[in-house]
Amino acid sequence: MANRPKIISFLITHYNRPKDLLKCLEAMRLLELDDYEIVVSDDASSQEVLNTIRAYPIDTLVETSINEGLASNINRGLKACKGSYVIYCQEDFLITAGFKDILPSLLSNIDNGTADMVRLTAYFRFNKLYKIDDDVSLIPRFSFSNFFQNYYRYSDHPYIVKRSFYDTYGYYLNNTSGGYGESEYGVRLSRSSVKIAITNVFYAKGILESNSVMMLEKGRVDVSKKYNKKLVKLLRAFRLYLEWILYKKEKRGLVTYKNERNT
Repeated sequence: MANRPKIISFLITHYNRPKDLLKCLEAMRLLELDDYEIVVSDDASSQEVLNTIRAYPIDTLVETSINEGLASNINRGLKACKGSYVIYCQEDFLITAGFKDILPSLLSNIDNGTADMVRLTAYFRFNKLYKIDDDVSLIPRFSFSNFFQNYYRYSDHPYIVKRSFYDTYGYYLNNTSGGYGESEYGVRLSRSSVKIAITNVFYAKGILESNSVMMLEKGRVDVSKKYNKKLVKLLRAFRLYLEWILYKKEKRGLVTYKNERNT
C-alpha cells in the first residue's frame, strides 16, 4: 500500500466481533472507491480474535493491550487515519452500494461548509429537517418538532467528516463506558456551532442479530423493556436537555449519567 495520504479513511472500531467485522469490510470493498484506506481500531479483543482479524484485508490495524471503551477506541483509530476525510463505522454496520454515487455530493457539502458532519443513517426519520439538496438535509440544532429527537442529532452511527473536524470540535472522552462517551460527545456538540446533516436516503444498515457491545457493558440495561416506553422517551428528552444546560466544556462531565468504567 502506498504511503501517500488517502482521500478517505474508513475507521472501524472493533471488539470481539470478527464475523461482523468481516462483513463490514466486505461491504466497504464492494464500494470500489479509488483512493481510500481502511483503519480498524481494536479494543483489546481476545488473542484468538486478534489472530483471526490480522488476516483480514485491513490497511492499518490498531491494537491495544487494555480495553478502554468505545470512546478511547475511536480516538486511537483517528490518530492512525491518514485521509483528508474520515468515515466512521462500528463493525456491526454495513455501508450500502449506493453510497459511492452520493459521495461527491457529501464531500462538496462538507467542503463548502454547508455541513460539518453527514450521518449515513438513523433509527428513525427526524420530523423536522432542512433540505440542502437531493442527497442531504440539515438536522436543526433544536426544533420543537424534534422534541423527542433533538438529543439524537448526533449519534455514533456511521458518518463522514473532515479529518480536521476533531481539531475543531474535540475528540471523545477517554476511558468512558459506551453510553456515557456517546452522550457526552453529543452534548458537547449540541453546545457548539457544528452543522450536522443526514442523507435523505440511508446508506448504512445494522447487521441483523449482531450483539451490541454497549448493551453488554456493566450496568447498562435497556430501560424501555422494563418501563413504559412513552415515559422513558419523555424522561430521556428532559434528561438530555438538562445535561445541555448544565454542561461545562472544561470539565466534560455529565450530571445525570454514570460512567460505568469508573466503578
